[in-house]
Amino acid sequence: MSIRVAAFNHLLNQHPLLRAELAQHAGRRIAIVLPPLDVHGVITADGWLAGCEGEAEATLRLKHGAALSQLSGQPPALSDVQLEGDAELAANVGRIVRQLKWDATEDLSRVLGDVAAQRVHGLVRGLFGIKGEIGGRLLGNWLEHLRDESPLLARRHGVEQFVQAVDTLRDDAERLEKRLARLEALAQAQPRS
Repeated sequence: MSIRVAAFNHLLNQHPLLRAELAQHAGRRIAIVLPPLDVHGVITADGWLAGCEGEAEATLRLKHGAALSQLSGQPPALSDVQLEGDAELAANVGRIVRQLKWDATEDLSRVLGDVAAQRVHGLVRGLFGIKGEIGGRLLGNWLEHLRDESPLLARRHGVEQFVQAVDTLRDDAERLEKRLARLEALAQAQPRS
């Protein structure tokens, strides 16, 4: 088993209800891609992911904006998530992945004990307290700015609207050419007096 599959299973271990939902898709091969990381595997009857050979039936491709949105506590934009293959399976896996959260305190408690883990968690939260909140808000504002106010790439909806407008303009121009050709033909066919 790869370290990436093991890490994904570790997150699933902290969320038994989500693992039970994933188990409903037992035997299906999935892939979750967030460059440069990718997790490929087959879903087991217990809701774990196991390494496997072969092409994934459904692939969930995430852009880095999706990860940044998750860190800032906001849902990712639709343009940051691409579903490939079996759309229903990919959508279900995406919904489950979106709900996965790492519980660092639980992991620390295994190493340090419950009391020490709570103290470390409180210390880290205190260190990042207002700074972490400000950083989170800045990150959220930066993401909103990149997506809405100064987009580097056109959104799919905007491109579709542009293509539709170009098609409409082309069709209108063709109709106008035909109408002009008919009028010219009529003008030439009438006797001159």
